[in-house]
Amino acid sequence: MLGIYRRFARRLYPWRSLLLLAALGAGLAFVAVLFTGAEQGAYLLPLLVTALLCGCLLLMVQLFSKLPRGDVSRWRRWLTALVQWLMALILTAILLVWFFLFLKTLSAIIRQLFF
Repeated sequence: MLGIYRRFARRLYPWRSLLLLAALGAGLAFVAVLFTGAEQGAYLLPLLVTALLCGCLLLMVQLFSKLPRGDVSRWRRWLTALVQWLMALILTAILLVWFFLFLKTLSAIIRQLFF
C-alpha cells in the first residue's frame, strides 16, 4: 500500500499547484453556495466531494513524494517509515469516506435527472 502511494505521489508531484488551486476553488465555491441560499443546495455535496478529493491528493503528494536522503540513521528511517504507514492508513480511511460521499452524490444526481 505504501509503495502504491509513493508511486502515485511521485507522478502527481508536478501537478501539486493545480491540485491546490482546484481544492481552494472547490472550497471557496462550497462556501459561496452555502451562504447564498437554499436554491442552489444541490451543488453542495459535489463541491464538498471535489474539495475533499483534491485535498487528499495534495496531502498524498506532500506526504509520500519525498524520502529522507543522505546520512540518515536507521532509527530515523524506521520512524519515517512508521509515520508514512500510519499516514497511509489514515489516508486510506479518508479516501473510503470520500468514496462513500461520491456514491451518495452520484445517486443524488441520477435521482434528480431521471426520477
